[in-house]
Amino acid sequence: MVSPDGKRRAYAEVEATALYPQPPAGHAGPICVNNSRIFVAGAPPDYKIRFLQEPADVASGNSLRLVDWSSDSRRLLAELAEWQYDQPGVTHSVLIYDARNGTFQQPDLGRALAKTFGSECSVNFRVLGFTAKGTIALEAQPLSPEEEEVLGLLSCSRKKTSFEMDRATETLVSVPDVPKLQHNAKLEAGQSK
Repeated sequence: MVSPDGKRRAYAEVEATALYPQPPAGHAGPICVNNSRIFVAGAPPDYKIRFLQEPADVASGNSLRLVDWSSDSRRLLAELAEWQYDQPGVTHSVLIYDARNGTFQQPDLGRALAKTFGSECSVNFRVLGFTAKGTIALEAQPLSPEEEEVLGLLSCSRKKTSFEMDRATETLVSVPDVPKLQHNAKLEAGQSK
């Protein structure tokens, strides 16, 4: 994925490792673990790892999806997904890489939801991209009953909801329609969005 100014490139890599070809009888631990990485290069293209998500006890599965570059080519927007194999529910997070400072921001969506809805709750987020205003567009689906049980949280909404999030304040605003996206990144030959 190439930044709009053409000066930066990025790609994500997910490595899954099976711990057991066939889990032993009565095995209760993870059967597979994932390591996910984001690589970013400037000019000349010398890719360096900029983010690494390793497996955790509570979430042995993870993946990364690059979404878009900001219109000024400074920020790379990505979605991190984490889950426990053999259990319902996937937690999606927003990741923002600031290429100028070499730092990552991972907004606390749980806190933002609690602030928006007035109580602790959750939804299944999907990161859609940047809007023309520079906010981050998100789509939220209600949790399934199984996910509510595993997470120990109720769903914030019982219907599909669209949000815009301000990156600086990490504030969520519910919007009536899916926000109009501004696609900034260029894809190199052989890539699909």
